[in-house]
Amino acid sequence: MTYNIKHGELSSLDSIASVIRGQAPDLVALQEVDVLTNRAGKVDQAARLGQLTGMNHAFVPSLLSYDGGQYGLAVLSRYPIRSVQRIPLRSAAEQRVLGLVEVELDATHVVPVAVTHFGTTGATERLNQADDVKAALAGKPWALLGGDLNASPSESGITSLKTLLTDAWTRGGSGNGYTHDASFPTRRIDYLFLGSGWTSPVTAAVVGASSQSDHRPVVATLILPWSQSLFGDRAPANPVEEADTRAVELGVRFRSNVPGTITALRFYRGTGNASGYVARLWTGTGTLLAQVPVSDGRIPGWQEVTLPTPVPISANTLYVASYYTSNGRFARDPSGLASAVTSGNLTAPASASVGGNGVYAYGSGGFPSSSYKDTNYWVDVRFVPSP
Repeated sequence: MTYNIKHGELSSLDSIASVIRGQAPDLVALQEVDVLTNRAGKVDQAARLGQLTGMNHAFVPSLLSYDGGQYGLAVLSRYPIRSVQRIPLRSAAEQRVLGLVEVELDATHVVPVAVTHFGTTGATERLNQADDVKAALAGKPWALLGGDLNASPSESGITSLKTLLTDAWTRGGSGNGYTHDASFPTRRIDYLFLGSGWTSPVTAAVVGASSQSDHRPVVATLILPWSQSLFGDRAPANPVEEADTRAVELGVRFRSNVPGTITALRFYRGTGNASGYVARLWTGTGTLLAQVPVSDGRIPGWQEVTLPTPVPISANTLYVASYYTSNGRFARDPSGLASAVTSGNLTAPASASVGGNGVYAYGSGGFPSSSYKDTNYWVDVRFVPSP
């Protein structure tokens, strides 16, 4: 989320926090935040909003001394904040800055989250500030940027940012995206931008908060690129096919719209299945790319095995992920792949479009190529797009 809160002047921090909590965001970029100013009643607004939302907070002052305190930007995060940096931007009047915060999403992924508020003196100032932001975020493909940029989408500063970053609204918004003035919006000046690593589909929306500030917030939902799968935590309607106890290889045909690597194979295992599985990855024509034994996991539930060496795959190319079970009793949902399943960059094509999906082969294990009633056998992968 990005949200210009106008230092709480038009409502209370409780009301602003309620708007934020209503969207349950993981990350929030805030502009026009007061810390210990006289006009804010000596309240640390960044810390208070952190308390009210249950999120970690970081404050980045634009003005180091203002009205008895400081004034500037903040980031709220459900994840640990590991570092905070204040980067001054070229400013024709009031000093503008970029707040750059490192957020630890998990043990191996630290994401740069940036927040800014561009100036109001004209397009030239904002173009300079856009260039300064680009310099700060260069070489950071997982960067996220939120801010009040005081510019329409066609202004030079915005088009300059788009040479490095993509506009979340352009990728996943619907309608005009107007955010200002909040009571009757006629302008789109609040933005969420994404670094080049965020290749997954995006959805974006303007929140209907009309009185808490003079801006409405913008929210975007992203899929973590390094943890993509077709089915996520979904579960089959029929987790065990009781009647079929034959040895069989079961699979799914899939593709990605961008190049990347397969890091793990997964399948859903119901109660009563045998132990001792083998998971495999194939080209669409049956060349074996990887195979690995699967250690028993939680039952019922998704069994997942990491490939010893990630396997690179090409964009828009068909592959097959499969697993072998010696006693059948597999997950089976007829017509589950009659229509395409898309999640992030991955797609399991509609069965009719690829000559059958999902796929199986009875016997001692091997490339599965037969299909029956467009059945989903709940086989999946973990995929990471190339940066």
